[in-house]
Amino acid sequence: MSFSLSFKSFFRLPDFTRKPVFKFISKRVGPFKGTVVLDRSRVYILPTKTGLIFLVLLLLLLLGSVNYSKSLGYVLTFILVGLGNVIMFATWKNLAGLRLRAGGCLPVFAGEKAVFAVQLESPDAQMRYSIAVTHQGQEYEVVDVPVGAVSLAHFEVATVRRGVLEAGRFRLCTEFPAGLFVAWTWIDLSMQCLVYPRPASKAEMLVSMSSEEGDQALHGAGLEEYSGLRKYQTGDSWRRIAWKAVARTDELVTKEFSGGQPQLQWIDWQTLAVSGTEAKLSAMTRLVIDADEAGLHYGLRLPNLEIEPAHGRTHYVHCLKVLALYGD
Repeated sequence: MSFSLSFKSFFRLPDFTRKPVFKFISKRVGPFKGTVVLDRSRVYILPTKTGLIFLVLLLLLLLGSVNYSKSLGYVLTFILVGLGNVIMFATWKNLAGLRLRAGGCLPVFAGEKAVFAVQLESPDAQMRYSIAVTHQGQEYEVVDVPVGAVSLAHFEVATVRRGVLEAGRFRLCTEFPAGLFVAWTWIDLSMQCLVYPRPASKAEMLVSMSSEEGDQALHGAGLEEYSGLRKYQTGDSWRRIAWKAVARTDELVTKEFSGGQPQLQWIDWQTLAVSGTEAKLSAMTRLVIDADEAGLHYGLRLPNLEIEPAHGRTHYVHCLKVLALYGD
């Protein structure tokens, strides 16, 4: 059962990169690679707004007990103080000891949001409740971490330009079990996301994309007459999978064609109807997407770089990666 609290409370950690008093925290933030354990030097705790009200009430109880010499008032005050200490330790322990690992991030196009995943693991016999992940002041998810299991917490980062996007530091925090205290930590797990160029809405060539008949390297991959089925291979187009045969045999098979060879299409930097590096990369991204959707054999020609025509998912991802990292 998940204990849900609002972590967008009054408590906000100052930017310790600008405050000398918080420089000791920045040394424990990272970046790190591999597994990071939230030991006692990385978990911090402070009272929440509710916790401050609780402390004020304790002070009033104590003053009233002293003023009126009420022994029962002392007993109640000390019981509540003890309860507060137990709650404070339980809140700290709910976060301390967690193991963190980078969970990866799928590539996105510029302008989309990159979704980073963080793996949370409880290595001991304690279940962790209501662990929230925030990034740049915005809360994204609240998750529970079962004993001996791994939970995924996700946060988003807006993308602006192509290339490699660094996730940077993110915040984990919890107010479980009573909301009187908030335990938190900042961590940078060196997570990265590949950002493809933003696809142009449409792309035109000054001249038609150069094409030629398929050479011997593509012999046997003709597109005219159906010749049979073969076992699916990595890189085969999903449009050629024989889904009816898959339903019968529960095994992926691909349709083969013969009697002709595919037309090779080149997406050429020099023939694009736009100027500027980023505009050309955006147009080439659009042409790669269109060619892949059409099931064509296509290649790229960039300054000092040429990718031979091919087709399939592997070729598609490789082309977009080259465009994303071009010039870097």
